Amino acid sequence: MINKIGKFLGMRTSTKSEVIVYHDETRGLRGTNSKGHVFLFVPYKLTIKQETPLFGIKEKRIFPRQLLYDKVAEVRSKYDAFYRFHFKKISGKKWTKYNVAEKEIIEVSIDALRYKNSKIFELPLGCKLAIIFYHKPRDLSLYRGSRKEKVLRYDETLMRILLKGAVHFVYDKDSTVEILKIISDGDPHHRKLSNDRILQRLIEDNLLGRGSLREYVTISQNAEIIQQTSQHKNYKERSEEYINANMLQLSDMLLGGVICSCYRGANFCNVSPPIDHKVEDKKTIIAYSIKEMLDKRKRGRNFIYSSHYKSFSLSKACIDNGMWKFESIMTKEVAINPATLQISLFELNSN
Repeated sequence: MINKIGKFLGMRTSTKSEVIVYHDETRGLRGTNSKGHVFLFVPYKLTIKQETPLFGIKEKRIFPRQLLYDKVAEVRSKYDAFYRFHFKKISGKKWTKYNVAEKEIIEVSIDALRYKNSKIFELPLGCKLAIIFYHKPRDLSLYRGSRKEKVLRYDETLMRILLKGAVHFVYDKDSTVEILKIISDGDPHHRKLSNDRILQRLIEDNLLGRGSLREYVTISQNAEIIQQTSQHKNYKERSEEYINANMLQLSDMLLGGVICSCYRGANFCNVSPPIDHKVEDKKTIIAYSIKEMLDKRKRGRNFIYSSHYKSFSLSKACIDNGMWKFESIMTKEVAINPATLQISLFELNSN
């Protein structure tokens, strides 16, 4: 009804997201020779502008990262779950209160990805998710230096490609974005991730007109890449690093849940078992809301009416004949192989 009234009044809604991007990666997908990177875009500040011929312009500002952290803290307190959330470490056959907390944490994260009709938050937080997979062994022929340096430069290229491709897809002229910084999980390798090769390269290319960013995407001139552990207990509670560590854990849980949903042949269940009840596969119960979100692509063109439309991007990359090539599930209907539940990937224009 509200949407109909808005259309009747000629209301136009637009948003500006000032985001912190949280990065994590998987060491490998069990049963495959692939690895993956994830970016979770969490607005530090979200400005919502509504404009109507009758009432002019109204603006409202919310702080989604703080609201999301507060909800995570609430779940932790509710279930006494003060450990580090890590999807890979979910194990055992007995369903516990901690598994309930993990399931709720993912449900909170999925709701945070909605751009409308939020079920948990008072207003949609407008978070975004982008994941890219690539095959092992990697083709390192485009890079120079030691093997360690080649591997790291490969990952830096992939991160830059994912960042640019994702923001062009999940944002638009009515949903603009400014990237404030990237927080990456873990300590540096033989050196830190290169700010120049990832963020500054995009800024310079934009200034020089080489593969420029679209008009609705900006990167702060002060943007930087910060590497820190996702172990929140290493930091003072509610400090900047503590909140960032919690957001990194959400990135890990979402990445693990997407892998579980796309690459495992399993039956998913939305009903939480009784505490201490024996279960066959905890991960498929915990990741149900992720599988449900991804399956919305089965609606075909009607997916545009979903509250998760343009909220996530899943893609695949490889080097073929000395050139980067990309595929994505985001441009056409998802095709699911019943035997593996693996999502087929389709061509993505990364420009």
